Amino acid sequence: MTVENATMPGLIEALFAKWSAPQGQELIREGAKIVLHLKNHGPLPIETADKMLPDAERARGIGMVQYFRDRKYDLEMDGRGNIVGAGMSLINNSRHTAEIDGTLFHQWCMADALMFPIIFKNRSPVTTTCPATGERITLTVTPTGIENSSHPNAWFTLAPGTGGSVRVRFCDRVNLYADQAGAEAAAKADPEIAAGPAHQAWSISNDLANLF
Repeated sequence: MTVENATMPGLIEALFAKWSAPQGQELIREGAKIVLHLKNHGPLPIETADKMLPDAERARGIGMVQYFRDRKYDLEMDGRGNIVGAGMSLINNSRHTAEIDGTLFHQWCMADALMFPIIFKNRSPVTTTCPATGERITLTVTPTGIENSSHPNAWFTLAPGTGGSVRVRFCDRVNLYADQAGAEAAAKADPEIAAGPAHQAWSISNDLANLF
């Protein structure tokens, strides 16, 4: 699906329609298994991951990696074939980080950087960089909001969550900007995304966390 002249309400509605639908709930169910393993044990061996799938999927000969790939969600793998990323990642492959239970994790998008600390009920230091200026932005995510932001007037961009690879379509375009002007310029340059204040990003991420 291509979103033209995107609005924030429209993108939010479509995002929650996706993750509330049966297939979205199935992805959340399997993704939660991966994230918990990454958080508590580190890299997830593919053989272990495949055994986590429901019996019906395993009976079809579908492994965890293919299960996600079929749903436009490519998991991150290391050189040994272990799963190391599913929204929350063990490898440095994005601009966003969140410290969860004392361990630094990389996040695929700003929504993930806000959502996972909420899921795990942490007060988490989060860092990102503004795509427009390159400035380092720091803040603390709590179960009730954002605190200690280095950029109190930060804004974010939201992108469509459907239409192709989630990493390309959504994650790469969901970012935090140092100010309103930077986020709105990004939205003007890309009619599929919309911009809003950082506190709205926390609210969206909190609602997503409640789906887990």
